[in-house]
Amino acid sequence: MNEVTRFRDFCKFLFIVISVLALSACQLTGPKKEAQPVAMEPEPLEEAIPPPTDSLTPNQRVRKALQDLQQGDYENARNQLNWALMDDPDHKRANHLLEQMDADPIEYLGLKNFYYDVQPGDSLSLIAKNFLNDPYKFVILARYNDLDNPSKLAPGQRIRVPGVMREKPKIKAKPKAKPKPDVVLTEEPVKSEAEPEMSTDPVDLSTQVDEPAPAAMTEPVTEVDPPSETALAEEPVTELDQPEETADTLVESIPSSDDTLSSARQLHAEKDLPAAIYLLESENNSNPEASEVRTQLASYYTEYANQLIREDDLESARQTLEKLIILDASDNNAINQLIYVEDKLEARKLLQKGENEERGGQYQTAYRTYGQVLTYDPDNQSAKESQIRVRNQLTDSYHRQAMQLFRRQELDEAIGFWNKILELDPNHSLAPGYKARALEMKQQLQRIDSKPN
Repeated sequence: MNEVTRFRDFCKFLFIVISVLALSACQLTGPKKEAQPVAMEPEPLEEAIPPPTDSLTPNQRVRKALQDLQQGDYENARNQLNWALMDDPDHKRANHLLEQMDADPIEYLGLKNFYYDVQPGDSLSLIAKNFLNDPYKFVILARYNDLDNPSKLAPGQRIRVPGVMREKPKIKAKPKAKPKPDVVLTEEPVKSEAEPEMSTDPVDLSTQVDEPAPAAMTEPVTEVDPPSETALAEEPVTELDQPEETADTLVESIPSSDDTLSSARQLHAEKDLPAAIYLLESENNSNPEASEVRTQLASYYTEYANQLIREDDLESARQTLEKLIILDASDNNAINQLIYVEDKLEARKLLQKGENEERGGQYQTAYRTYGQVLTYDPDNQSAKESQIRVRNQLTDSYHRQAMQLFRRQELDEAIGFWNKILELDPNHSLAPGYKARALEMKQQLQRIDSKPN
């Protein structure tokens, strides 16, 4: 019994020791604190795009944005570009300009650059075209040079251009052809054996006349070979009277601007307008200070663009008008004409896209695409007829689906299809009546369900 008692006492003692140790450990560590949630900063909301206050086509908005960008007005330009993309999300030029406005100029164009002194007649668009092969890159080029107003570019102003400076072609003086000395070779007549030959010895003329030489004394004629061309070329030629031709004398031999203008006008009179333009373009590139050449070139650009529009060659007309605007950015008539041409081209491209979608049975997409065509060209008769045709295909399909749902008493879904029909064609002959019947049936079913059993 004593041993059992001692064992029980030992167990009680051990339990007490363990409990004390456990309580001590809890006091040392203290209560466990719950992790506090980290306050998350609210993400900045994207700045809402204000609604447009005018109704313009996407191309008109892009052209307006270009004018704003030329003046350094980035805020209005961004709004115009965003509004253009609302109507045409795939507008390449709008996306391209927004990309330049948001990109880092150094990453976009690179670190390597050279200095360029602005020449008379230069614009930032013209410099971008010459060195970056894209006149619309004047936006990123202006940011590359921290220019607040790209339109205020003065002759002599030094800017940085990305890339490596192209080497200017050196004018080499062509040596003037040295004329060969005039050598008069007199051929001696060949005498026949019957003719007596005059003696070359100095004799008395009187005796020679009175007494002809006997035939026995005549000798055969020996022909003297003329000097060869090699021998003539080896003869020294005096160059004192032949000044060496230099680069200056070569420049003087190049036709002047007046000669070029005269030739271009002659080509214009001969109805060869492209050749006249090419001639003036070459002269303008080599002599940008010739204002009369620029004026004549602008006039020919305008005439040629009108001719191309009449011939329905809109792509060539656009290229010509772009050259005209680079030449004279203040020509509002050219700007408006370019917008007109670009709208027509975009409408033509979208019309082809809509026709492909319609042939593939994508009527909803085709209907929207034809609507975009009419945004660019409201008078496009083909787009109007195609949109009506696709609309009828859609409304017929929607009505068939609505009728199937109506018969199964799936009234909400049926009403949804009739609403779609009325959005496309408010004057649809069947949709209003069937929708009214479905609404009435829905109310009756609701009254039946609400009655107590």
